[in-house]
Amino acid sequence: MSSSQSSDAIILRSRVYAESDKIVTFFSAEVGKLTGIAKGARNSRRRFANCLDPFTTVRVHFKVRPNASLVFMESCDLLRPPGALADPVKLAYGSYLVELVDLLTVEAEPVPGVFELLGEALEELRIGTATGSFLRCYELRLLHHTGFHPQLDACAQCRKSLASEDRGYLDPRHGRILCAACREPREDLLPVQGGTLTTLQALRDLRLHDARRYPLDEIVATEAAELLGRLLALHLPRPLRSVRLISTLSQ
Repeated sequence: MSSSQSSDAIILRSRVYAESDKIVTFFSAEVGKLTGIAKGARNSRRRFANCLDPFTTVRVHFKVRPNASLVFMESCDLLRPPGALADPVKLAYGSYLVELVDLLTVEAEPVPGVFELLGEALEELRIGTATGSFLRCYELRLLHHTGFHPQLDACAQCRKSLASEDRGYLDPRHGRILCAACREPREDLLPVQGGTLTTLQALRDLRLHDARRYPLDEIVATEAAELLGRLLALHLPRPLRSVRLISTLSQ
């Protein structure tokens, strides 16, 4: 068995396994997403006490076992409990934040910036609301860190600046924005106001704390949500379960 490793991490999800164990997926600062087995976690009062719930920030001590699909979790030190994220609405949006990280990353592949972004997002959600501008900023920054960031300032085909364009067009098959001259005569192209693209560029460069209060009018908010939803869908292996949870709360 390899030597022990330690890393700060955020718990993404966990489930009961056998009589007393848990299978836990966490995102670590150093090694990215890992899934491990926490033996005896359901009965542990010391090694994993209050540490394995989603949204919890911990210092995880683990071993990577040769030819094993799961790391062996030895213990966790609690750094930041979920706190206010137990509230039903915050729980739903927190689930959205961690599920996106879970589905846009692969096991044991470090992704610089994602641990910090997720920690920042969960902290902002603890103290405030998940506004549309907050969510769009988070989505854009996560796409950037995971290498899927869209080009919003110029046509993907002719490279013409979109700053002076009244409208751009999302090609949902390839995740690119086209100008009016380069768009193809297809029904699935999504028209997007030039102002929406400019707003998204501004949001992408903000801290989440500042983005949350960034004003969006109704049209921009609707277009931005649709655009990011389609871009994310290109890179997700399945639909987001947390979206359904959020929808039930708004009914």
